[in-house]
Amino acid sequence: MGHFAHASFQKRPGLAHWRGPKADPADPAAGWNGQAAWNEVRRTDERGDPTFGLMLIAVISAILCFLILPGERLEDRELPQRITSEAVDSGAHPGALPVPNLRGCCGEPTEFRWLFLDSTEKAVAGQPFRTVLLARDSRGRQARPAACDALRVGVDLSGKAHLSGASLPLAWRLGQLEFHIENELAEVIDAEVRIESPDPEADVLLHTSQIRFMSGPSHSFAIELQLADSGSPMTGSSLPLRRELSLTVTTKDQFGNLTPLNRSVGGQLMLRSSAQRNAMEMRPSTGLLSMRGTGEAQVFLTALRPGHVEIWVEQVGGISSAQPPLKNATTRSLFFVDTDHTGVYSSPSSYLAAFRSKASPSDMQWQAKADEVREAFLHAWKGYERYAWGKDELQPVSRLGRNTFGGLGLTILDSLTTLWLMGFDEAFEKGLRFVKDDLDFDNADSDVSVFELTIRALGGLLGAHTLSGKEIFLERAQELGGRLLPAFQSPSRMPWPTVNLARGTSKTSTQPVILSEAGSLQVEFRSLTARTGDARFRRAADKAFQAVQSVGIPGILPVFLSPPGMAKVQAVASKFAFGALADSYYEYLLKQWLQRPSEKNFKELFLEVMDALPGIVRPSPSASETEQMGRVVHYKLIEMTADGSLDWKMDHLSCFAPGLIALGLMELPQHDLVEKGRNATWWRLAEGLTASCFELWASSATGLAPEFSKVNSKAPHKFIEASSNGRHSFLRPETAESLFYLYRLTGDEKYRRWGSKLFQAILNHAKVPHGFSSVRDVKAIPTSPMDEMQTFVMAETFKYLFLLFSPAAAFDMNHLFLNTEGHPLKRNEL
Repeated sequence: MGHFAHASFQKRPGLAHWRGPKADPADPAAGWNGQAAWNEVRRTDERGDPTFGLMLIAVISAILCFLILPGERLEDRELPQRITSEAVDSGAHPGALPVPNLRGCCGEPTEFRWLFLDSTEKAVAGQPFRTVLLARDSRGRQARPAACDALRVGVDLSGKAHLSGASLPLAWRLGQLEFHIENELAEVIDAEVRIESPDPEADVLLHTSQIRFMSGPSHSFAIELQLADSGSPMTGSSLPLRRELSLTVTTKDQFGNLTPLNRSVGGQLMLRSSAQRNAMEMRPSTGLLSMRGTGEAQVFLTALRPGHVEIWVEQVGGISSAQPPLKNATTRSLFFVDTDHTGVYSSPSSYLAAFRSKASPSDMQWQAKADEVREAFLHAWKGYERYAWGKDELQPVSRLGRNTFGGLGLTILDSLTTLWLMGFDEAFEKGLRFVKDDLDFDNADSDVSVFELTIRALGGLLGAHTLSGKEIFLERAQELGGRLLPAFQSPSRMPWPTVNLARGTSKTSTQPVILSEAGSLQVEFRSLTARTGDARFRRAADKAFQAVQSVGIPGILPVFLSPPGMAKVQAVASKFAFGALADSYYEYLLKQWLQRPSEKNFKELFLEVMDALPGIVRPSPSASETEQMGRVVHYKLIEMTADGSLDWKMDHLSCFAPGLIALGLMELPQHDLVEKGRNATWWRLAEGLTASCFELWASSATGLAPEFSKVNSKAPHKFIEASSNGRHSFLRPETAESLFYLYRLTGDEKYRRWGSKLFQAILNHAKVPHGFSSVRDVKAIPTSPMDEMQTFVMAETFKYLFLLFSPAAAFDMNHLFLNTEGHPLKRNEL
């Protein structure tokens, strides 16, 4: 990181180059006075620019250098010896650097003085830091200009520093080289000057100085609220009464550097509020903000009455003109509620009754279908409850339970949020008792997928806490999170693939990291930190995410990365896809932004991905031939191999994509959607991909979708009959998920009709006497059950179908979002 520039380093006609010996460092004439040099620069500036007489003196001086002074003829040339630096008082300097006096300049440049015209301790971010390099001969006089021009001068800067464009290209001006250094960050940098002579016998001269860039004037203000006793951020729509909040005011310059506010406005800063007397307490009682040198100040407040309150920062004394913008920039509206009466529903059935009371006439027409879905879910739950309670999964044909995730009762944890949304009081209470009394992580003495435990178990517990407010769910989630943390202790900070919850250990692995597994842990761990105040969870997930980003590939990534044991993360040559092995990584880019919209990097990464997505869509959504008189084009999401060729195959897992695009259309700012024609392209993709995903289901003999299907490489790229190894169905939820989001986006009833056909196919061909089973071949009637019921059928497939047929009030998208396993988490939680 740095910049290298040079004045010149090519031979010119008629220019003599060094061949002589090095100068004797013991020669008393080798030294020169830096202050005298600066005085000379200042005196020259006072005299003004050189005139014709000065030019004549320059010519005469050059002749004397070659003809009169024998000790300095060409055959006695000297080589560069050293560089020194010095900060000088430039207070009397009028501004522009002067043209040096040529009088007495005869020798080759042997010494260089690097003058800093500003203090190295007071450089300001965003403002040029002025420096000048002066060349002198061995007697302390200004060096011969032509010899200076032959030097190669390089400037290398650390950090984010760079040379000012006004200084480029670097060029000597009669023995003087001026260049300015700029930096947008407040940091200490190393600045190195390198001087090379064209003479091969000369040493390369290096000199390094440190420059401390300070933050610039205050430009923006921010207020952050936290619970004082736990440090948990409070950025939601409501804040608790009678809980002391820590309020931190930060100020930044235009480049985002923290900067002391008092330095800009002076006086004292106070926190003010619109609260009525006795409605709020502050500590200190005056609301005085003691600004630290870092640009932060803190005060504590406690609301005693519910309602809206405005707070702002006010200046007392100092520059009065700063008052209005300061108040405008820091005003924040808070809403305090009594947490003992927040409106959280006391039971699942009261929640169901509440949102059904808000049903529209159209919603009422689909309530019977929603009840059918409830009954189907209850049928599966009763089979599990009877034959597999406490086990991870039900085998519905053999009527047995099996432990595939450490014996945590994963079906229970993955079903809690569906039980709540569907209004099943008794079943939910039984699940709660299991979590409280029977969930024992010490029994999970086996190696289990970190990814699956995070999205299903941790996500399920957090989701149950979101909906019910029961603290036991958060307590057990925090315990589980703590047992998952050892998996993140790898050299790369990406998690090891498995963890033993009982032993608190993870086995090392030399296998490549799956993109979706390293990049789909973040929303759960970040939510856990927001609710508990324990920063370890967010820190571990963020480091894993940063490790993924360190590969430096924009847009769509390969599905495999280097093993966790490799400290430097690298991409592994593998396919580029949006389905299996990759899907939820892209989903969590948008959803991490929903957790904290101020972290715009997640949104920008999501936009990069979406801009690249058409590259693996056929037909191309940008091609004019895909426009068919307003008809919806059935787009296919295919895959690209490591060598750039296309693999004409579409996973059912990729059917989450149109729902994700619909969510983006509903949530992203309009100015982002207008850019690059995204709005029109995304609408076409959302509708066209959803149509293809429904086609995956409807085109099979059973109406169930295969795991994947081949795609014809010739336009219009229709599905080809699924190969034998892709004909099975796990009753995956992705198409139902996208139907839910497309209906929320468009209000088009066709998506409910399509969802009804999906549900009917599940009833007709996957239902068994004690649950629902995966199917071996979607082409074969009657179907052959695989004797397994995946937990995501309970967590997602039935949930998305139920929400599709229910009023919008069944799931409040203004305050919640769903993790990749369909569990509700809070927006704006961080």
